[in-house]
Amino acid sequence: MEKKFSEQFSSLHELFKAYRKSERCLAAFNVNDNYDLKAVVEAANEMNTHVMVMTYPPVADLITPQVFAKMVEGMRLNAHNKVFLHLDHSTSVDQCKAAIDAGYDSVMIDGSQQPLEENIKMTKEVVEYAKSANVVVEAEIGKILGRGVEVKSDDDFLASVADVTQLYKEANPDIVAVGIGTAHGFTPQEPKIHFGRLGEIADAIPAPLVLHGGTGIPDKDIQKSISMGMSKINIGTIVHTTYMQEALKRMNEAGENAYPPFIMNEVVPLIKDVVVDRLKAVNFEYELSV
Repeated sequence: MEKKFSEQFSSLHELFKAYRKSERCLAAFNVNDNYDLKAVVEAANEMNTHVMVMTYPPVADLITPQVFAKMVEGMRLNAHNKVFLHLDHSTSVDQCKAAIDAGYDSVMIDGSQQPLEENIKMTKEVVEYAKSANVVVEAEIGKILGRGVEVKSDDDFLASVADVTQLYKEANPDIVAVGIGTAHGFTPQEPKIHFGRLGEIADAIPAPLVLHGGTGIPDKDIQKSISMGMSKINIGTIVHTTYMQEALKRMNEAGENAYPPFIMNEVVPLIKDVVVDRLKAVNFEYELSV
């Protein structure tokens, strides 16, 4: 059966529920400004798919949720399908509330570095606040490797099935990011995804699951994860690395004559190409044996 990624839904909540049931996944890309935002929207248009753009907390702090929400609102005028806006990896309940007030479609409250009881408390507060605005709330349990996260053993980063179940039942988040061995950023070795643990978690709770660290995951593992309940995948490092490296290269070549519109007119298509490539993996355009 062909998977359709432009199907219309009454809400993001309904999209995620349908994606979990039908083994589909919403690709979510970290963006930093209007340029990479434009690249993601153009890539989604080319692939005829809904897409999510995400602001990491430093981006939200710098530009403000209000301004970024307006940027996305404007970019939607050129979008063929839905462009959802998400606050990624916020450890602040107040920042999540600010994003909700600014019109974000989805927020992540990341209490994964806290004791389980505190994680549940933080998540529950954001869930309650988001209800009236019909905003999706993502929680996290377990640890996503990379970016200074230190672990001593598998038990230190793999999400416990019991903890996932308790978080879901007590805090009731809409979607749940779980630590199963993936890592943020580029890694020296391919991440070792613990599919056994993923299967146990998928059997334990009905919530759509979220796969973080999408840059370094092989396509076959992305597709296998989707078939096991992953309904959202986060992709960031490959986007901003392409942006920075290609912009720097052209700035060095132009020297004192470097001018942002000229530089970015060349860089945006390169970012778009990277996003299209990842969308093909997530949307099963690459036929792989999983």
